[in-house]
Amino acid sequence: MRDNKNYKMTIIKGITISFLLAGSTVVLAKDDCADLTGCAKKACEVNLELLASKRQGNSYKVAGLNKALNNINAYCTNDGLKAELQQKIDDTNSEIEEYKIDLKKAKRQGKHDKVEKYQQKLNDETKQLKQLIDELNSLVD
Repeated sequence: MRDNKNYKMTIIKGITISFLLAGSTVVLAKDDCADLTGCAKKACEVNLELLASKRQGNSYKVAGLNKALNNINAYCTNDGLKAELQQKIDDTNSEIEEYKIDLKKAKRQGKHDKVEKYQQKLNDETKQLKQLIDELNSLVD
C-alpha cells in the first residue's frame, strides 16, 4: 500500500513538473523574443530551445544548450554580434553576385530550368540579406 502511494506521488510530481515546463514554454513562445535585440535575443532563443529540449527529455541537447547559454552569458557582446552580422552580410553579398553571374550565363545559354533555379536562389539570398541588415540595424540603434 505504501509503495502504491509513493508511486502515485511520483506520477503527480512528474505531471506537475511537465505542466510547469509547458507553461514556461508557452509564456516564452508567446513573447517570442521578438522585442529583444542582441545578446538578450540570442539568450532568449536558446532558452526557448532549451525548454523544448527539456520537455522532450533530450538530455544531450539540454547539455549542449546549457553550455551555449553559459557562453552567451559570459562572452556575448553587441560589438561581437555586429562583427558576425557584418561578416554574414559580406558573405551573402558575395553569394548574390555569384548567382547574378550564373543567372546571366543561364539566360545567354537559354537554359530556362537553370534561369528559374538561379532566380530563386537570388531571391532567397536577397531576402536573407534584408533580414541580416535589419538585424544589424536593430543592434546599432
